[in-house]
Amino acid sequence: MSGMRLPSVVATLSFLLAAVAAPPARAWSNKEHIQLTRIAAQRLLGSPQTPAAMKAWLKEACPGLLTDAEEHDYFLRARVGLFPRGVEGLTYWATVPDMAALTGGSGENERKVEPFGVPERMLHYVDLEYFVREENKRRYRHDLSDKPLLLDIPKSMSDDKWKRAGMLPFRVEQCYAQLVRSIRERRLVDRPGQFPRDEHATKWAGFLAHYLEDNTQPQHATEDYKSRAYFADKRKSPNVHWDVEGRLMDDEEADYPELREEFWQIFSKDLETVTDPSAETSDLRTATLEVLLASYDALPMIGLAAMKAYGQAGTPEQPEGPIGAFNAEAFFHFRGTYDGREMSVLEMKAHQMAWAERRVEALWRRAWDEAQRPAAPAQAEAP
Repeated sequence: MSGMRLPSVVATLSFLLAAVAAPPARAWSNKEHIQLTRIAAQRLLGSPQTPAAMKAWLKEACPGLLTDAEEHDYFLRARVGLFPRGVEGLTYWATVPDMAALTGGSGENERKVEPFGVPERMLHYVDLEYFVREENKRRYRHDLSDKPLLLDIPKSMSDDKWKRAGMLPFRVEQCYAQLVRSIRERRLVDRPGQFPRDEHATKWAGFLAHYLEDNTQPQHATEDYKSRAYFADKRKSPNVHWDVEGRLMDDEEADYPELREEFWQIFSKDLETVTDPSAETSDLRTATLEVLLASYDALPMIGLAAMKAYGQAGTPEQPEGPIGAFNAEAFFHFRGTYDGREMSVLEMKAHQMAWAERRVEALWRRAWDEAQRPAAPAQAEAP
């Protein structure tokens, strides 16, 4: 399709070679990012409130849109894996941040992303515990006693705590600003003769979608992002982050057809009913933190579900015994309290993904509308 191009063979090979030795990024899986981003584009195209010019851009920016039935089938059967297959435009750009994290090097050679001064991987999360005032309390606890308040979190990126905790709110804000600028300059997709290449609204909309989707993953809000606190042997504890984020949708060893079908029915309903408590907050940094702070409350349920799924005995404060094989039914059907009501882990995951998709829709539309107005004078960041 005109205006689109896939990464070069050389770039793809370089990515594959680098990714072999790189640790996995902390994010939803590629399949989830692709599907949530594509659904956001499809829903905006189907809305009578979306401006005609925006619809024209989305049609070009997101080739390969699916019907509702095809999205259902994609969720049940598609295999995507670590290296995304057959994606282009918005869905491709929505996977690039994780590719950048995989290929960003390690240790002293880890590449920094400006103006943040941290590697790409640290733009996907915020370890909220690092903002607790008492340094000896900066770790995850099951009773959430070390969860900070919004007022404990510094507003300025210059505060050194951000370089330890992660900088997701500032990345969301930057991607949104770049999206507005690109739309305002009518740089909507890649065009022959348009330089610099890969600097357009489709890229920034895909990036923004990625970080907004990461924002609702509860384990992107904690230093204990693998839920190790719930296992007696911390060193050999399983990767519960993967159990939450991608196992159901894109596991290497099982497809979980019954669980997938159950999830899809809940997710489809939640797309129509979920509300975004942060929608009333105009400041994107604050809204991103509000999402993280709300999602943090799902962590105890996830931890208890992991204990059940892996046969871990004892209590959350003092887990005991060996770690058994993962039981998907026990994990996803474990029930706890989140968002003021009882729900299963499966229902929590559906809620968080639907919430992410709705935020993508809302902020793409907000960016489009803002770009139609004259640019406001630039303001310096508060010290």
